[in-house]
Amino acid sequence: MQLVEWAARQVWSRETRRSVYAGVRAFYRWAVGAGLIGHSPADGLPAVRASDPCPRPTPDDVHHQALADADPRTWIILRLAAEAGLRRGEIARVHARDLWRDLAGWSLTVHGKGGKTRVVPLTDALADALRVAIAAAGGGWVLPGDVDGHLSPRWVGTLAARVLPGAWTLHSLRHRFATRAHDATHDLIAVQRLLGHASVATTQRYVASSQDALRRAAAAAA
Repeated sequence: MQLVEWAARQVWSRETRRSVYAGVRAFYRWAVGAGLIGHSPADGLPAVRASDPCPRPTPDDVHHQALADADPRTWIILRLAAEAGLRRGEIARVHARDLWRDLAGWSLTVHGKGGKTRVVPLTDALADALRVAIAAAGGGWVLPGDVDGHLSPRWVGTLAARVLPGAWTLHSLRHRFATRAHDATHDLIAVQRLLGHASVATTQRYVASSQDALRRAAAAAA
């Protein structure tokens, strides 16, 4: 009962509440399985329905204006979010050694959540821009700073917010990447891997259906 009362006092978004409840339930399942407690108090937590997907890709004109207003450091931050789909924490940890090339072209090793890494292919244009940024930074961290030698994720987001108007953020640039990648391929699994999501359900929340796609779907039913 105390757990339910504690949870009820928290001011969380629906998705945060779902995530916390899932973590709490998993912890108490482990405790029951280990014989530490007889039953799980998390059984009393109410179910939380997932919120409806609400992808919000940054419009092209907003993105282009932000690039025009950005200094060199912020410019590469914006491009890594919009053209490679990186989170702000992943952008903060980009290092010169993470950019590499094989017979297929340029790729970037991305250091994601939970210590997981993934490989994101880059266009030649973005790879060239990143190489310039690496050279300007001295050949190590692309964004040198005071957190283990690189900028903090928070500061990466702050720099982007200075040139992105209104509610547009690095995260909405990530939505832009997801939407464009899906429009080009219609391959949700590929987009999931590029974004580093654990589930396709999460990826679906990032992909906005274009008006052209909706018109084609409606026309097909006529």
